[in-house]
Amino acid sequence: MIPNKLIESAVIIACMAAASGHIPHLVKAIHVAQYKLLKESQSSNWGKPLLLPFKK
Repeated sequence: MIPNKLIESAVIIACMAAASGHIPHLVKAIHVAQYKLLKESQSSNWGKPLLLPFKK
């Protein structure tokens, strides 16, 4: 089970990002973290993951 404090902190971060207009930055940071996690857990015979384009 996910601890309640982890869920609570995720909700607070999401609300703060929405209030300040930084949702695209938060989404990009999450995508980069997911890519790094995939890269670290990758086997030697995997292909390269495709990333969605991001407009600045």
